[in-house]
Amino acid sequence: MTWPVTLKLDSTAYPLSVVQRAAYSLAGTVTIQVGIEANHISLTAHPAEERLTLSREQAHSLILQHLNDFALRDHINRETAGLREVLARAALAGCGISQ
Repeated sequence: MTWPVTLKLDSTAYPLSVVQRAAYSLAGTVTIQVGIEANHISLTAHPAEERLTLSREQAHSLILQHLNDFALRDHINRETAGLREVLARAALAGCGISQ
């Protein structure tokens, strides 16, 4: 594989917090340097171990899979925030704890 692997991301599609979580989750496989530009986030990935045998396409795909996974988790978290608050209030009220 030709290292490093570089990706340039739109920061509206992948917020910095999502990129950081994805980079952390891949730390055992690749180390990722995150750079912030105007409306883009750049990623530069290096192998975490010398004997890593991923092809360029596999590494690129793996990084995108993790980015999409964490972006979806972030979206679901934002979409269900109100519901979680209602459920927490109901659970606390059912236990006799008032807010």
